[in-house]
Amino acid sequence: MPSARIPSLELGRLIAIVAVIIIHSGPLRGDAYSTNVNLLSDVINQICRFAVPFFFLLTGYFAQPKLVASPIDTFKGYAKPLLTIWLAWSVIYLLMPFRFDVALSQGFMAERTGYWNYLLQTPLNTLFEGGLVHLWYIPGLLSAIAIIALLIKQKQESLIVPLALGLYVWGLGAGSYQPIMEGTTPIFSRNGPFFSLLMVVAGFELRRRDIRISSRTALMMLFGGLALYLSEGLFLRKYETWMATHDFLIGTPILAIGLFSLLLNHPNWGNSPSTFALSKRVLGVYVCHFIPLVVLFNVFGTYAIEGPLKDVLIAPLTIVLSFGLVFLLEKAPFTRFLVQMK
Repeated sequence: MPSARIPSLELGRLIAIVAVIIIHSGPLRGDAYSTNVNLLSDVINQICRFAVPFFFLLTGYFAQPKLVASPIDTFKGYAKPLLTIWLAWSVIYLLMPFRFDVALSQGFMAERTGYWNYLLQTPLNTLFEGGLVHLWYIPGLLSAIAIIALLIKQKQESLIVPLALGLYVWGLGAGSYQPIMEGTTPIFSRNGPFFSLLMVVAGFELRRRDIRISSRTALMMLFGGLALYLSEGLFLRKYETWMATHDFLIGTPILAIGLFSLLLNHPNWGNSPSTFALSKRVLGVYVCHFIPLVVLFNVFGTYAIEGPLKDVLIAPLTIVLSFGLVFLLEKAPFTRFLVQMK
């Protein structure tokens, strides 16, 4: 089974980071657009939600041999660099103003205090999230790897899949389906292992069991899972739940596994040096992309650039500037740790 980087999966990694940036850019949203266009924005947002589940699947797939051979050491190998990255970027985002106009007119503390107080209202959740919302991915990933490692260490591998499914259902019941199931969780249901564990386990089991899904079945899973996911989002609108807030739904694993399997069946898709050069910087882009995004939102606000023009510019500029920022941070030895695991 492959242990080297697979071109098609690296291509998928790049597509996924573009999807993440589109989610956070929020195109076609706001008072400048009609209700139907705002609904289209929500649909685009939800289509892009395959991205983080795909990242989790990738980690589970490639970490599987190491986790089986040396579970605790493997967890430590992920935890040390990722926690360093998470902590460093949490500090950066805690200190970075989001509203430049407020910081300039009222001062740094006036702009930041409200956000800090907001995070302090739920300190346990903040611990599983970090200094800015997108950093939840790192504690979520490490939670999943830690659970798998511990179960393997205790020779309780048979509990991995049932536990992952149980946490997923719990997360759904306390998250998107909370208006129906009325569930509760000690932290926000997207964070921690509630959703991450099942997705990491999916990649882990695909490799451990050498499961091969035909391209035809993978396509059916991809589009069937997407259709189910969007149908769920539209259905949940009747409970006054904003469609764009759903991180994971019932269709998520089907969609993600379908996409992953399709790419795995065509390993030479995206086989070029540029794919590998860019994909190895995806983690860095993930953690840093809010810096150019916040700057662009502030610049566009200052110059009243909004509507279609803003939407055409915001995501592409964020992508280019984020990769550029990662390249710059890699150059200096004292900032390289911010964007690289090694």
